[in-house]
Amino acid sequence: MKRYSARQLATFLRALDEELESPLDVVLIGGAAAALAYQATRTTLDIDTWNSPFDDLSQAIHRAREQTGLTVPIEHAGVADAPYDFEERLQSVELPGVTRLRLRVPDKHDLVLMKMIRGYENDLQVAWEIHDRHGLDLEVLLERYLGEMTHVVADPRKLDLNLLALVERLFGEPGVALAERHLRLRLE
Repeated sequence: MKRYSARQLATFLRALDEELESPLDVVLIGGAAAALAYQATRTTLDIDTWNSPFDDLSQAIHRAREQTGLTVPIEHAGVADAPYDFEERLQSVELPGVTRLRLRVPDKHDLVLMKMIRGYENDLQVAWEIHDRHGLDLEVLLERYLGEMTHVVADPRKLDLNLLALVERLFGEPGVALAERHLRLRLE
């Protein structure tokens, strides 16, 4: 499968923007959000959205693909979990030349927690890049995980282990010790 860089995604979105007749709000998640908003260098397979604004825009998407030669899949993510209140913390993304697409992404902590759920190595690498470039606050991650991620449909033990793997990657052993204390307090 073809993978796309931040530059290619921006090129495609600029072309799509030109094809739109009116403004369109889009909430990007996943690798596209990490690349465009937080300068993650890992390429992505697609543009995943939290909302589904493209249902009636197949012609505009088709023309943008023809114009750029980029066949970027763009679709509403069928399965995605986020902290409860993440929509209140969405961040705007400004791309030069984009005037109709109003792009927003989860804030850095929310996006990292969304990537943490699967716990894949590539997701941990993206989390590391976001932390390295923009700095994450361990207390914020723990607070949101414990308070706003209780609805995630997955084995809670696996999620806790994914969180600990993430914390170890980003904050080392002192971070893991703090996270383990927080997880124990939750059980008491």
